[in-house]
Amino acid sequence: MLKFFRKIRQNLLSEGRTGKYIKYAFGEIVLVMIGILLALQVNNWNNQRLDNLKEQAILKNLQMDFRNNLSNLEVASASFEEAYKASVDLLEIIKDNQKINPEEVEYLVDVIVNKTMSYDLITGSINEISNTGSLNILRDPALRRQISNWSYYYSDTEDDIVIYRDYLFDFFIPSLTDKVRMRNMSVPDFFEEDLDLPAISKSEFQPNYEKTIRTFEFENEVYNNTLNYMYVLNSYKVFQNYLSETLEIIDSNIK
Repeated sequence: MLKFFRKIRQNLLSEGRTGKYIKYAFGEIVLVMIGILLALQVNNWNNQRLDNLKEQAILKNLQMDFRNNLSNLEVASASFEEAYKASVDLLEIIKDNQKINPEEVEYLVDVIVNKTMSYDLITGSINEISNTGSLNILRDPALRRQISNWSYYYSDTEDDIVIYRDYLFDFFIPSLTDKVRMRNMSVPDFFEEDLDLPAISKSEFQPNYEKTIRTFEFENEVYNNTLNYMYVLNSYKVFQNYLSETLEIIDSNIK
C-alpha cells in the first residue's frame, strides 16, 4: 500500500503537478493519522474488554468469599452469644443464695469453655487483589474504598479474638481446676468421630459448689470473661455490617 502511494507521488512530481502533489501528500498524512487513531482506538477497546473480563472475574471471586464469610460469621457469632448467655446465667448462680445444681453449673461452664466456634476468614480474593495490584481494575470508587478498609476491620476483629483466647486459655480455664468437675464436661466437638478412643468416665468427686464458685474472686473471673465475649460479639457485628455493605456493592457491579 505504501509503495502504491509512493508511486502516485512520483508520477505527480514527474508531471510537474506540485500543487496536487502537496494536496495528495497532505491527504495521505491525514489517512495515516486516521489509521493510527483507529488502531489505537481498537487497541483501547480490546484492553478495556480484557479489563472488564478481569474485573468481573475478581468481582465474582469477591462475591463468593464475602458470602461464605458472612455465613461463617453468623455461625461463629451465634456460638459466642450462647457462651455469653451461659456466662450471665453462671453469674446469677454465683450471686444467688439458692442451692446450686452441680449439673447446671457444669453444663454452663461447658458451654462457656467448649461451645464457641472459631471464625476462619476466607481471604483468597482479597489476597489476590493485594498481591497482583488489581485494586485499580475495580472501577467503582465505593468498592475500592471498601476493599481498602479490609485490613482495618480484619485487624480490629482479630485483636478482640486474641484477647478473648488469651484470657480464656491462659487464665480462666486454669482457674477452674479447683472449682468445677471439668471431667464431667463434654469432649469438644472438633475431635474426629472415628478416633476409636475409649470414653472418659465421669468424676465421682462431690465438690461443694457453694464454696468453690461463690467467691468474690471467681465472680470477677467469670465477669471478665463475659466482657470478652461482649467485645467479640461487638466486633463481629461491626465486621458483619462491613461485609454486608461491601457485598451489596459487589452484587451491584456484577453483570
